[in-house]
Amino acid sequence: MKILKRRLPSRAWPNIVATIVVLGFFPWMYWGIVDRKPAADQVSEVISAEVEQGGFLEIRYSLTWTADCQITAFRYVIDEMQVEWPISPQERIVEEGPSQFTIRVPIPLAAAPGDALYRGTIRYQCNPWQRFFPLEQNLRERQFKILPNEAYAWRKKQGKVIEGPPVVRRFSALHASELRLASF
Repeated sequence: MKILKRRLPSRAWPNIVATIVVLGFFPWMYWGIVDRKPAADQVSEVISAEVEQGGFLEIRYSLTWTADCQITAFRYVIDEMQVEWPISPQERIVEEGPSQFTIRVPIPLAAAPGDALYRGTIRYQCNPWQRFFPLEQNLRERQFKILPNEAYAWRKKQGKVIEGPPVVRRFSALHASELRLASF
């Protein structure tokens, strides 16, 4: 010990300890930073290309997971009017290996009938570093058609009369001459 004290000054010990700590964490940091490859190779197909409002779009996935991960799927349906309808995110833990499953995406009742687009993003957390800096992968966009659901239509034409709530409402309690701008 005396030999070490003579050869190494007392100021060198903190540097030696810091070097050991950095070298000890380097493999973990390297693994967390370099491991940025998506955890799945996927093939998918749309089962139901035409879906009624309030129905479910079904997509069959056949993929191979390359690691054990926790995934969160963020999904959106974009209707004919370019309104983006978010679907509640789903979380699951997947295990390495091949997998086949079918997902059902609910189509909102208020989505406009016509051409639509399904868009999704998967957030992977396969190692401890990815809890802070998750890896995200955009899924392939899927086109489908939203059909009007007659069972939920609030306007039905019977003969020449359209039943349902009025489109324009009149305020009979106020006359145009009685309207004034408020002043302060």
